[in-house]
Amino acid sequence: MGQPMAQPMQGYPQFHPQQGYAQQFPQQNYPPQQFVQQGYPQPGYPQQQFAQPGYPQPGFPQQQHQQQVVINVAGYQQHQQITHTTTKTVDKRRGTGFERLESRDGVFIKQKLEFGEILTGCQQSNTYNVYPLSKDGDKKGKKLFKCKESSDCCARVCLAPDCRPFTMKVKLTDDDEDVDSSPFLEIDRPCKCTCYCCNRPEIRVSYVENGQNQYLGKVVNPWTCCDIELEVFDSANQLVYKIDGNCCQLGLHCSGPCDACQTIDFDIKTGGGEVVSTLQKRSPGCVAAMVSEADNFSLNFPHKSTKEQRALLLCAVLFLDYRYFEEKQNNQG
Repeated sequence: MGQPMAQPMQGYPQFHPQQGYAQQFPQQNYPPQQFVQQGYPQPGYPQQQFAQPGYPQPGFPQQQHQQQVVINVAGYQQHQQITHTTTKTVDKRRGTGFERLESRDGVFIKQKLEFGEILTGCQQSNTYNVYPLSKDGDKKGKKLFKCKESSDCCARVCLAPDCRPFTMKVKLTDDDEDVDSSPFLEIDRPCKCTCYCCNRPEIRVSYVENGQNQYLGKVVNPWTCCDIELEVFDSANQLVYKIDGNCCQLGLHCSGPCDACQTIDFDIKTGGGEVVSTLQKRSPGCVAAMVSEADNFSLNFPHKSTKEQRALLLCAVLFLDYRYFEEKQNNQG
């Protein structure tokens, strides 16, 4: 027979050595003893919970307040970082086409030398680069726009200057590849048979940035006896500016090395005749003028001009070069 099991001594509770589980005590009004594992909530013992730093814990309002502060600070830092990144992106892209015109007092327009035209004598498509204007009337900084003519070779060679049609794209130039060469303006010159005051040459300007096609206005070359004149009309066909050049300037008739032969001055007037700004044509130099028709222009924007009016004036300068200096006409057609 086996030996009898030991009996518990009278007056002492039974003890079961199973670690991690509650032990039973026969005494009344005593809750069962539990072993609380640190870091985890235990049912019925909210006081025994230990809050883990950096995380919200139930029953700890102070820890919730601290977490809320951390969220706010992190959100502020994130907002500051996003704002800083956006600012750098806008600075890299240097703004839209209209923003570039609005933020400057003027532009310097430089025609590109076409070596193929110099070597062969055949008329090539014109290309112009547009820069910010410095205080002394010269170019400065990075290039803003590139203007490229698109026309038929037969039209350039065979048609009379007054009838020659072409289109020109004014495109953005930028360090950002996604923005570089994006179209900003489109110039359309239709074919017209001009006779004195009838059917005068004109260009139509449209805003085409970001897929838009908004008509901005037109520039017309009216008939005059002697002086050079262009009229700028807005989208409502209202006359906003006139570009007027006196025919008695030495630069119109010879291209010598003196300063008077190297520059031609124009007045920019309102529809009522008030002079509000200036335009100057500058020769690229005596030697360059002998082998090429490439020209430079310094355009000062009127003080209260709108972005649309500045775009029209920019296109008017390009039209001016075609009408009087690219086509080498001595009359008004």
